[in-house]
Amino acid sequence: MEKYLIALDLDGTLLNSKKEICPDTLKYLHHLDSLGHIIVIATGRPIRSIKRYYDELNLHSPIICYNGANIISPNDPTFKEVNFAFPKEIIKQIYNDVGPKYIENVLCETNKELWIIKDDEILESVFVTKGMKLIKGDIRETLTNDPMTMIIKSYSTSSNNILEAAVKKHPGLEIRFWMGAYELYSEIFFSNVTKAHALADVAKLYNINREHIIAFGDANNDIQMFQFAGISVAMKNANDNLKKYATRISKFDNDHDGIMYELKSILKDE
Repeated sequence: MEKYLIALDLDGTLLNSKKEICPDTLKYLHHLDSLGHIIVIATGRPIRSIKRYYDELNLHSPIICYNGANIISPNDPTFKEVNFAFPKEIIKQIYNDVGPKYIENVLCETNKELWIIKDDEILESVFVTKGMKLIKGDIRETLTNDPMTMIIKSYSTSSNNILEAAVKKHPGLEIRFWMGAYELYSEIFFSNVTKAHALADVAKLYNINREHIIAFGDANNDIQMFQFAGISVAMKNANDNLKKYATRISKFDNDHDGIMYELKSILKDE
């Protein structure tokens, strides 16, 4: 039997609209794990809002968090955690250059601290604030440590060009704009810190080549991962831009076991 590394995005991919793993998909992933396939979660979320699903899947593999800025293996004390942090002065400079006229909110965080200008239901649902040291206020004054993520909420998409210009002043940084219902949000990232770079490191641990990597996703932060993986599956509900990079598109969406049916097809119903 050929062993595959199966990389799964969470929101809009592994998780359904209720933020749960569909029961049949969960059962099938348990089966694949028992056969020796490597299942890896690859998401923009922090570890604390991933752990519940990691435990449901009963995994022992590393987790790719913050879109590759953090790789952690909760069940392996010998694993050396990987972290890429933003210099806090660069974050303050970007916010200063664009200004509160265009930026409504900013979220920055480490695994222990979370900085946010003001309450935001959407951000706080993904970046779970429970158990965190929550610091509110102007990040130019409150941000004291180098964070692993910077999420921006704009007042309007008309300011996207201004944001891009501010980010381009800093070599190696890029901005990714969210889409659909979250189009006012964007995230800053290092061009060499992506899900793809993290996935390459994890694959090396298991001596798995690219041809034996199957990646599932639904949004633009999955593009680099799709370009790296031998088999890339865009969910039926994925945005149209990501589908351009996919080798396959699932017949079913994240609410109807799209991952399970595609894996059964790819792996010949193992």
